[in-house]
Amino acid sequence: MEEDVVNMFRAVGCHALNPQESGETGVVGHCEWLRRIADNYAVESTKMVHTANVSDKDVQSRFTEMRLPMNGVPVEEYIEGVMKDVVTDSTRVFCSKQIGHMAANLPYYMPPLAELVTAMNQNTVKVETAKTVASLERQVCTWLHRLVYQRDDAFYSSALENSEAVCGMLGSGGTVANLTGLWVARNSVLGPDPESGFPGVEQTGLIRAARHYGYNDVVVVGSQLMHYSMKKATDILGLGVEGLVTVPFDDNCCVRVDLLAKKVEELKASGACVAAIVGIAGATETGSIDDLAGLADVAEKHGIHFHVDAAWGGPALFSKDLRKKMAGIERADSVTIDGHKQLFVPMGSGVLVLKNPEQCRFVAKTASYIIRKGSMDAGRFTLEGSRPGNVIYMHANMKCIGSEGFELIVNRTARICKHMADTLEATGLFDVVFEPMMNILLYRYVPERLRHKVFGGASLDEKDCEELDAANVWLQEKQKYEGRTFVSRTTIFDPRHKRHMVSLRVVIGNPVTKESDIDAVISDQLQIIQSRR
Repeated sequence: MEEDVVNMFRAVGCHALNPQESGETGVVGHCEWLRRIADNYAVESTKMVHTANVSDKDVQSRFTEMRLPMNGVPVEEYIEGVMKDVVTDSTRVFCSKQIGHMAANLPYYMPPLAELVTAMNQNTVKVETAKTVASLERQVCTWLHRLVYQRDDAFYSSALENSEAVCGMLGSGGTVANLTGLWVARNSVLGPDPESGFPGVEQTGLIRAARHYGYNDVVVVGSQLMHYSMKKATDILGLGVEGLVTVPFDDNCCVRVDLLAKKVEELKASGACVAAIVGIAGATETGSIDDLAGLADVAEKHGIHFHVDAAWGGPALFSKDLRKKMAGIERADSVTIDGHKQLFVPMGSGVLVLKNPEQCRFVAKTASYIIRKGSMDAGRFTLEGSRPGNVIYMHANMKCIGSEGFELIVNRTARICKHMADTLEATGLFDVVFEPMMNILLYRYVPERLRHKVFGGASLDEKDCEELDAANVWLQEKQKYEGRTFVSRTTIFDPRHKRHMVSLRVVIGNPVTKESDIDAVISDQLQIIQSRR
């Protein structure tokens, strides 16, 4: 069963004939050529991550022309140029040994489906420009809501028919979804005051709303590991980056709930409005999952909107085992889930799921010519106006892979991540920063001079830490340049060493990646290390 699901992600290619070789000419020939190139690209992507010895500077030098061409070039000439300058040296995110970033593989049917979606060119801002896709979008949001909150059929039947409620709001990714979640939170806590006739922050802006309710500040509170999109959100919403109050995390990279609870008390005592508490279900740097039940307790105690960023980890809810680690997510007021991560759809897909679908009213907007009051138009509630029908991709995977298929995939990637952690530790050359909770792993190569200290639990001085950091930067850069395999890196606070340190970062997000691929990545690193001696 697992292999059947994985096989859906294996590339199926064909020879990329140009129009002259195929005998086709004109529009038909160009379209067929592009289709064959796309099919072949997926197959070639299984062989490497990057073309060897091509630097970023080499690539940048190809795109230095600063003037828009006056006359168009023949399509055939353009395709040849794109192949040479763009396609050949692009990052092969489908490669099973590319385990450094959240760039997902796609099922074999996704590229041709994307051609159909492009040909349809639906605009989901309004039913009139997406007659069937608008209803499909509401259905997908219902499925995701049920994944998180597990309500009964009557609840979802009512939500599907209610023009004033949506189970979720789609956007171009987790950044938009997180912004939307905090937007709902801000407009709710600083909303209209019927007794005084105050119209709320939506109409008056943040300064007047805070003054009306007697606050001297408005903030959002969460872990130091919150995604950078949260800074963008608080900036856009008028809270400022300093309005994102962060709390330290523990040795497992989970937020210290006790410190967060204390911080909330301090902020409220100082006259600040805590608009939202943010929990993380699968931190993008570490894969760690906060104590969501503990955070929900704090939020409920103070009547604060509880938002969970599950952009990466949300699909782990398909797994009976991994779901246990996310206990409490069903108490969140809003949850972010990305489609283009572990739901395996093309880039540009994220969803904000609302526990109470009617809370969409806090951000509703209308226009007489397009998103009229009382209509079923999704654009009344989404941050973005015009949006493509990308929800079809999510619908396709949910129908073709199914909940059991997604469970097999997330369990598989978590198992392979543990295999990598165990294999690294067995070499005696690498230090696993902490036990992975899902399918993201942080580790470090430890130079020989420092092994007795690192593995013996001794403290490191400044020189030791600098040496450790430099060794891992070098290893990651060298591995990337040679192009056979790939891991990424980050710099993160290490509670053990009480300072920020460089870590190598692995994301097992490709369903095709298997244990032998992991062994090959580690072997590649060992070979690079050996060559330096």
